[in-house]
Amino acid sequence: MNLVASRAGVIAIVLALGLCPAIAADPIGTWLTAEGESRIGIAPCEDALCGTILQLRDPIDPRTGRAKTDRNNPDPTRRDQPMLGLQILLPMRPGAKPQTWEGNIYNALNGNIYHGRITLVEANTLKVEGCVLGGLICGSSTWTRVADAPSAKPTPTAKPAPPAPRRP
Repeated sequence: MNLVASRAGVIAIVLALGLCPAIAADPIGTWLTAEGESRIGIAPCEDALCGTILQLRDPIDPRTGRAKTDRNNPDPTRRDQPMLGLQILLPMRPGAKPQTWEGNIYNALNGNIYHGRITLVEANTLKVEGCVLGGLICGSSTWTRVADAPSAKPTPTAKPAPPAPRRP
């Protein structure tokens, strides 16, 4: 057997066994946040991708004994909407770099909306980045892809407040 045929055979076996990691085409699916606090479903929304809270590690607010709500929303009329189903990745559209989508990220912990970017680093690794001051200051976390829950439907039922007007 010649050397070229032998190498081709080894490469075919490696690919067939899945030993060569491949990057998924997109981040659609269910993701566990870095701290394990929640599962986020990323799904198509119009001509973009959006992310919705599907599951919380601690879904009950210890202060009220009820399901957690978006209590930090800047719009007082939305503070009673449930956290489950809340859209936090606002329309993310393909960015300039491969495997990157850009849009806005709603942080329910403080009620702020940040310019954001998600980057599919590997098939099961998503870097989520939020920035302020035109990208001068950014923070990021890494999410891990998990199996979709059978009943999980990443269709948003609650939306954050619209972005605040930009200051001059």
